[in-house]
Amino acid sequence: MSTLRHRPGPPWRRGAALAASLGLVATSGGLAWWGTATPTVPVLPVPAVVQAAPATDTVYVCPAAPADTLGAVAHGLTTSSTSLTPLGGASATWDGRPVSTSGTTVLDGADGGTLVVGPRGEAASAAGSVTTLTADGDLRGLTTASCVPPQSVSWIVGGSAAPGSSSELRLTNPGTTTVTASVSLYGPVGAVVTTTGRQVAVPAGETVSVLLEAAAPAQSRLAVSVAAEGGPLVPVLVTESLDGETAAGVDVLTSGAAPATDLTVPGVELVLPADQGQAPDKVTGATSSDAPVLRIVNPGESTATVSVSTLGADGEEPLRGATALVIDPGAVFDVALTGLAPGSYGVRMRSDAPVTGAVRLVRSAGEQPARSGSLTHDVAWVQAQTGAATRSGALALPQGPALTSLLVLTNTALEPATVSLTAADGTLLRTVRVPASSTMPVPVTELEEQAGSLDVIVLSAAAGTEVVSALVTSTEVEGEAAGTLIGVLSPVSEASSASARQLLLR
Repeated sequence: MSTLRHRPGPPWRRGAALAASLGLVATSGGLAWWGTATPTVPVLPVPAVVQAAPATDTVYVCPAAPADTLGAVAHGLTTSSTSLTPLGGASATWDGRPVSTSGTTVLDGADGGTLVVGPRGEAASAAGSVTTLTADGDLRGLTTASCVPPQSVSWIVGGSAAPGSSSELRLTNPGTTTVTASVSLYGPVGAVVTTTGRQVAVPAGETVSVLLEAAAPAQSRLAVSVAAEGGPLVPVLVTESLDGETAAGVDVLTSGAAPATDLTVPGVELVLPADQGQAPDKVTGATSSDAPVLRIVNPGESTATVSVSTLGADGEEPLRGATALVIDPGAVFDVALTGLAPGSYGVRMRSDAPVTGAVRLVRSAGEQPARSGSLTHDVAWVQAQTGAATRSGALALPQGPALTSLLVLTNTALEPATVSLTAADGTLLRTVRVPASSTMPVPVTELEEQAGSLDVIVLSAAAGTEVVSALVTSTEVEGEAAGTLIGVLSPVSEASSASARQLLLR
C-alpha cells in the first residue's frame, strides 16, 4: 500500500498499484510493408494546416522505480515518491481513483501508474514526476523521470548491455486494445540483430519488459527506437550498473527527440573533473568507469557527418576534435566531454543526415569497497530535445528531502529569447531573457522565493522560440558511500499544443 499525501488537504491512502507484467519477451518476427498500386489522378496541391485534435482525456504514464534486474547483492534503503498535479482545474484520476484538482498529490512510492485528466473544452494537461533515492548499496543513485503521454514513435539514447550492466526496456500500453511494438536497437558497430526478434505484443493496460542485455548481449553503447502499431505506447529505459563490486549508477530514461539534422541536448551541468569521474583519486588511485559523454546514433542507411558545438555562458563554441565526426549507418558513437570547464551547457549536433543523441552526466565519489580500485558514482542521461516543450510545457519538481534543483535554459537561436516561468496556479515566478546562442541556469530556490512552496514550473515562450530546457537535480548522501547523486528531468509539452496535428485537406 502507498500513502497519498495531498497539498493542500488531508492525507489519504492509495489503492492497489497498476498491474505490471515484467518479464523477458522472447518473440520472433519482423516488419512487413504493404502497398497498393493506384492510378495517378491529377490533383491541385493543397498545403497542410495545423488543426487542434478534438478534446479528449489526456493520459500520462508515470514510470516505476528500478526493479533490480541487475541482480544486486547489497540492497540499500530506497525512498521514492510520485508527484501529480492536474493543471487548469481539469478533473483527474490516478489508476481509476479521483485525484484532487486544487493542488499537488504526492504518493509515497514509485510503483508506476496512469494519470488521466479530463478535457475542459480543449485537451487538459497535468505535470507529474517520479523520484527514487538510494543512498548506498549496489543500486545507489538518484532517479528522476517525468510522467509522459504515449507516443506512436519514440527514441531513447543511453544505457549498456555490457557485462555488469542491465538495460530494461519497459513498454506500457495505457489503452484498451493490444498494441504491437516494433523495437529497433543500435549499437557500436550498427543496427543490432536481436536474439528475441523485433516484435513485442503489449496487452491493454499492461507493461511488458525486455532485458536488452539478453536481446543484444555485449553491446556497450545502446540506442533504441519503438514504433507502435494499433495504438500509442510509453517506452521507458531503466539502467543499472556495477563496476565489479562498485555501484556505478541507476537511471530512468524517457524518450527524447526524433532524429533530425539540428538537435540540442540541454541541461549539461558539468563540475570539476575530480567530481565527475575524469581523474583518479589522489590518495588511492581508484578510477571511475564512467565520465561525461555525448552519445550520438545514426539510424540511417548511409554515413552521417556530425559537427558538435557547446552553448555556454559565453556563446557557442565548436567542440574540439568533434567538428566532422563520421558515424557509420546504424552506429552509436560516444564523444568525450571531459575537456570542458565546469558550467552549464547545451550540446548541439548539426549533421548532413538525421541523427539524435543524449548526454551522460556523472557524479563520482570515493573508492568502494576499499582496495577495489573503483570509484562509486551515479549517472544521469539527458535526451536531445526540440523547443516545443519549453514554448508550452511543464516540469513537476522531484519530491524528497535535501534535493537541490537547477533549471537550465539553452537558446539555440541567433537572437535573445524570453521564457516565462509560472507556478501551477498561474503566479508569475520569473521572466528569463536568455542571450543568443547561450545557456542560462536558474536555481529553483530563487523561484521558490516568489511562490513559497513550489511543486510545478510551467514554461511558456513565443511561437518560434528555440529554447530547450532541463531540470538537473542533485543531493548529497552520507555514510560509506558519501557523495553526490544526480537526476535530470525533461519538460513535457502542454496537451493542447502536443495534440495539434497537421491535416492535409483535399
